[in-house]
Amino acid sequence: MRRFCQHIALTIVACAAAVLVLSAARAAETASKALQAVPIRHEISGDRFQYVVEDDDTPRSIAARFGEPDEIMLLNGGDPEPGAKIVVDNRHVAPAAIADGVVINIPQRMLFVFRDGKLAAAWPATVGRPDWPTPLGSFYIASKRLNPTWHVPPAIQDEMADEGIDVGDEVKPGPRNPLGKNFLGLDHGGIGIHATNHPRSIYLFASHGCIRLAPDSAGKLFHMAANSEPVEIIYQPVALAVLGDGRIFLESDSNPYAMGVAHLQDVRQAARAAGVENSIDWERASRVLIMVESVARQIDKSRPPDAEAQTKASAAPPPAASDAAADDAPSEPDDHD
Repeated sequence: MRRFCQHIALTIVACAAAVLVLSAARAAETASKALQAVPIRHEISGDRFQYVVEDDDTPRSIAARFGEPDEIMLLNGGDPEPGAKIVVDNRHVAPAAIADGVVINIPQRMLFVFRDGKLAAAWPATVGRPDWPTPLGSFYIASKRLNPTWHVPPAIQDEMADEGIDVGDEVKPGPRNPLGKNFLGLDHGGIGIHATNHPRSIYLFASHGCIRLAPDSAGKLFHMAANSEPVEIIYQPVALAVLGDGRIFLESDSNPYAMGVAHLQDVRQAARAAGVENSIDWERASRVLIMVESVARQIDKSRPPDAEAQTKASAAPPPAASDAAADDAPSEPDDHD
């Protein structure tokens, strides 16, 4: 038990203290490779479907559950009424940066699992906030812990004290523990992938460097991922997906760490290299790129004019979107990990 506590303490302290240094070095190394070059992918996660609003739903809880920005999902604003039907579109270009392992794309706020080069799972995630970024690079899972104790780093204690919160030196396992029940520690910089006690805090740029998942999602990843599992943390705000059925999707995400984004000419270059330049509606592609909706949009010329208006009637979400559990907490918490 003592060794376990020491391991978690070192992991969490490093997550809060060393992540900034490692992030800067990794970001500088990765930026020249990842930016401006638009990657070509071949799968998308999620779907476009109809969702019936439940009694305790809020725009934030729906966005956290499915991984679509609430301002895109609820164009008319306000809280949706229970029983109302809304269209959820949580399609994302799946960044197969490795054939087997976990991939986290910071601008997407999404975590993907790949097996034999195919998408196996995808969940919304919360990643490091702009002033405390998640480091980029190649890692692997170095430890797996159930019901960890959180040894609160001094920097986080100070930050919370400024907010009038006395968190103490450590938080034992239980409903107050922001690490939740599952913690997967990575091999560099004290970064971890973990659950949360506040599911509505998912799908944000809000952590102190770690990657946060909803409890159900973290539990599934905990069982799917093995020790030494590769983990790639990438930064790709723009990606193109050419699917096997001929459909072409473009996703344009935000640029939270101000590392630069691809432009339309970069998308054209990627499409030309993939042999699909003449198959794309470039007026629509330009709109998708400019709008930065954080959703994969179909941009090929064969797309029906009213495709966005067509919905898949479904009271239940598709498997890749249903793993983030709804939260019945009354308010959105501050970030504590």
